[in-house]
Amino acid sequence: MEKPQKKQVLLFYCVEAQQLAHKIAAQSQHIQLQSINWRSFDDGFPNLFINNAQDIRGQHVSFLASFSSPAVIFEQLSVIFALTRLFVASFTLVLPFFPTGSFERMEEEGDVATAFTMARILSNIPISRGGPTSLVIYDIHALQERFYFGDNVLPCFETGIPLLKQRLHQLPDADNVISFVSIFYIVGCAWFGSILW
Repeated sequence: MEKPQKKQVLLFYCVEAQQLAHKIAAQSQHIQLQSINWRSFDDGFPNLFINNAQDIRGQHVSFLASFSSPAVIFEQLSVIFALTRLFVASFTLVLPFFPTGSFERMEEEGDVATAFTMARILSNIPISRGGPTSLVIYDIHALQERFYFGDNVLPCFETGIPLLKQRLHQLPDADNVISFVSIFYIVGCAWFGSILW
């Protein structure tokens, strides 16, 4: 029985993620980088153009985002919403950092849960020809945030902690670093436990 061929993925990316996108593409021959013209009108609003848009019909498309500041979120959302409407076979949004994750709940009347707001915005990404958007988020602040997303997206939470641990083991003084991390973890758990009890 023949192994199924890996699908070709067209990877779009924002300006801030350019270096990371090139590193990702260098890891696999099945990832092909695509480009977007990130321009602005005189009034500062985005003037965006998806290059070779007619060629992505029927293709598996991903977008590597960076919501590092409120100023860049709107332009990236505009591109994300447009990509899903270009008759793509599937669409995956990769968000290495969920910026509003540290404020995911209300503690007193008047607090605004911005993580819930961001999840609602992302939940309105149009469904592509291939179905709901796969939303890959790394090291989300709290697992309950998965319930903030609507049915138009399929949130998939990943973690980079194993890579961090692997890198820490490679350091010259790895034994000291690992001991420090273990102590920090134990103290943190004890502190959190004291709050709960």
